[in-house]
Amino acid sequence: MAVLVWFYTGIATFVLYLCFYRWIFMRNFKGPKVWPVIGCTLELAWNRSRMYDWLTEYCNGFYPTWKIRLPGKDIVASVDPANVEYVFKGNFSNFQKGEPFKVMCHDTFGSGIFNTDGDLWKRQRKIASYEFASKVLRDYGCDNSKAHAVNLCRILDQASKDERPVEMMDLALRLSLESVCKLGFGVDMGSLDPSLPTLPFVKSFDSVTQRLADRYVDPLWKLKRFLRIGSEKVMAEQLKKVNNFTKELVLTRKAELEAAAHHETRVDLLSRFIGAIKEEPFTSDPIKDLQDAVVNFLLAGRDTSAAALVWTLYAISSHPRVDEKIVEELQQLEGEKDRDVSLERSFDDFARLLDYDTVNLKMQYLQAAILEALRLYPPLPFNVRMALKDDILPACGTIIRAGDDFLYSSYAQGRMEQLWGEDCLEYKPERWLRDGICRQESHFKYPVFHGGPRLCLGKDHSLLHLRITLAMLLRFFRFQKLPTCEMKYKVTVSLLTSDEGLKMMVQKR
Repeated sequence: MAVLVWFYTGIATFVLYLCFYRWIFMRNFKGPKVWPVIGCTLELAWNRSRMYDWLTEYCNGFYPTWKIRLPGKDIVASVDPANVEYVFKGNFSNFQKGEPFKVMCHDTFGSGIFNTDGDLWKRQRKIASYEFASKVLRDYGCDNSKAHAVNLCRILDQASKDERPVEMMDLALRLSLESVCKLGFGVDMGSLDPSLPTLPFVKSFDSVTQRLADRYVDPLWKLKRFLRIGSEKVMAEQLKKVNNFTKELVLTRKAELEAAAHHETRVDLLSRFIGAIKEEPFTSDPIKDLQDAVVNFLLAGRDTSAAALVWTLYAISSHPRVDEKIVEELQQLEGEKDRDVSLERSFDDFARLLDYDTVNLKMQYLQAAILEALRLYPPLPFNVRMALKDDILPACGTIIRAGDDFLYSSYAQGRMEQLWGEDCLEYKPERWLRDGICRQESHFKYPVFHGGPRLCLGKDHSLLHLRITLAMLLRFFRFQKLPTCEMKYKVTVSLLTSDEGLKMMVQKR
């Protein structure tokens, strides 16, 4: 009897403690419900499959700043452009990747540009910026984008003749893989061959990035890695395959450069990094440094470009009025380039019209349609920075303690009525146009490409690639999503669609 009394007394005490904790200490807390010891972990895990909408709901509910309390730290989330600017730019030196993030990503990104701070980050960014600023690379990238867009058009043309649906997420990933590997590493992967071959490396790379994202919401990932069980066992197996591929790629390119000596100039990022590391290695393992560079730029270019293309195509095809206006703009371009607009052009003929100046100056509505799609469906939906010292956010006075994270969600920020108006959830390219010219917003209101010192180096190239690809696709084809296909994202590093992808019927115009 005494045991039962103590048991029920313990239960009652625990319940009273929870009530006291929740309704006394945490009643004014701005954020998800907090429980002793575990914080918001349960709610975070429960919403992991809809993470970006979950963040958006709390951003709306506690606009503009709120907290996620986890064991050992707080995450301060804000969609206020002034706070974002402060973290991106105003006090940039105090908000870094941080050691916990680096540890989480080290086996994947190593000492690459996206997993470093300080001098090592600055040096890698400087090397890459020289290449992105090169007119040679710009022109090479333009030709590269056109060539791959033509190959994609031929695949879609056959699908339209066969009257069979296509999976656009898969095709977009293939397209961006070819573009990034040619531009970044000087290699052809062959993934846009009409047979659409399966590439083992790609499957391994996708598996690694998915499990990397899982670590954000899995407090036991270190234990799993130590025991080599579950998702971490799969991670290790697939990462080994990725490392084997990147090592072979690096060694092959080094051998090619040494054989060519001064007789050939390579126009790709990997060749520039090989030259820079030859003079001064990043770490004690130069080959691993180059492997890390490959993985970092592959992730930055492939997944984000593919996500941007698919979600923009989905948005445009879901709004026939926008689709028609883009086609009108393209037809006007044809009229300016060649007065015989009745001529039935081939894919190659039209691609030749898309020179760098034309794409940048003559496609204002298409550019607006892209920016509007990325507002609602940003390729990188959220990111975090860790405070090295105690700090105060200027727009709201929220205190961030040393070791806490600042979370900014471009997905949520693009859906805030306070920033974009009552029609913020509507897809309206016109919101970007002023007197027919597409105008850019502040990087801090529109952090799709980040901002400040970490502004995306490939921003201009990515937008150029998108404009060229969409101009080719929309000039020759109409796209319609299958009624049975439900567009959902999966929570990974980039805003890729769920495994079902985007199934569409393609009709030749």
